[in-house]
Amino acid sequence: MELSEHSAPIALVTGGAVRVGRAITTALAGAGYRVWLHYYRSEAAARELATALGAGCVGTIQADLAAEAARASLAKQVVDASGPAGGRLDLLVNSAASFERGEFTARGDDDLRRVLEVNLVAPVSLTRALVPALVAARGSVVNILDVAALQPWRGYLDHCTAKAGLLMATKALAVELAPAVRVNGVAPGTVAWPEEDPRFAEGSEIRARILRAIPLRRIGTPEDVAETVLFLARSSFVSGQVIAVDGGRLAAGGVAGV
Repeated sequence: MELSEHSAPIALVTGGAVRVGRAITTALAGAGYRVWLHYYRSEAAARELATALGAGCVGTIQADLAAEAARASLAKQVVDASGPAGGRLDLLVNSAASFERGEFTARGDDDLRRVLEVNLVAPVSLTRALVPALVAARGSVVNILDVAALQPWRGYLDHCTAKAGLLMATKALAVELAPAVRVNGVAPGTVAWPEEDPRFAEGSEIRARILRAIPLRRIGTPEDVAETVLFLARSSFVSGQVIAVDGGRLAAGGVAGV
């Protein structure tokens, strides 16, 4: 049965305009959600996706999630009772993330703080700000981690540390916010090759090494992650869980980078 615009559940997807976030936004809209689409720098992609989704998009919101004031402004807009969603929120997907690389001794405390702010502080901060709306809707939160939360990668200490913190925050929030709000996580393995890094060019040794570490012998897709988010959003008795979407890589002990 098709839901009316006023009865459709409402979701907020951070970083929802590109790559994995875009796939999540698209999947949720296809499943009947109306989605707030957050972006930071990807304005053109956000506008294009919002147009394509039509009534499936509540609106777009630009915000630098590394800034506390910007996070507060985003949350205020989402829960505004006079806004297009009437202040309702059924699902928060914390997908926005940074992905910084660098040798440990070449990086400093400011680098670590910046990575933690985006990848750990922002998801926890947004969840806290949006708890009243989520409680009212008996809603849920899905945090997007990655397998770096569960295994160390050389050259990515800051990122691994932030994602490991988000994994524990996911479990702790599931306890803190029960029984009204469920909290889960998805930990993707490699679901898209880094477009900006020449080390991962087609035919590269690093690609071959990563594929050898995945029992299914292929990388996943952003849509694989989106399907898992949708499963967790719908599963009313699942909370405090983190699902790896990695083709069996963690089970096989694969540690070959992204």
